[in-house]
Amino acid sequence: MSRLSYSFSLLALACSSAAFAQSTVPPRVVAAEKLPSFWVLDGTSIQADAPNYGKNIEQPGCATVSFIVEKDGSTSTIKVQKVAPEGDLGKVAASAAASMKFTPTVSNAGRDRVFSWLIFPFNLPADAAARTAVMQRCAVEKLGWKDH
Repeated sequence: MSRLSYSFSLLALACSSAAFAQSTVPPRVVAAEKLPSFWVLDGTSIQADAPNYGKNIEQPGCATVSFIVEKDGSTSTIKVQKVAPEGDLGKVAASAAASMKFTPTVSNAGRDRVFSWLIFPFNLPADAAARTAVMQRCAVEKLGWKDH
């Protein structure tokens, strides 16, 4: 092996090792209310697979879904953490989370990966107090990386 090809081999190994190390680093855990400090949701990106029927699909409810925002703004490692009432709304929320796209903020120029969560509302009543009561059923104080 020539010195030049040996040097390129070492460089390639170093680059692949750095990429592997970066991909194995857990993302930063960011509470839902702090997520906009790192990533801004592109509201036009959200689409959900909503079935015509299912358990409690027409009831007022919510689902808390955790996910990772990747460096390219896509979501991964999507997990339904809480659903109220119990039923098929979690599947709808998970499909919506899978379609989300984010843009990094100026303070996140390095495009740091983050683990966070959001509450997805469904069929909320018109009354503000009743809406709050429904959403409180899916409130999660804190999730950690272990909860993914």
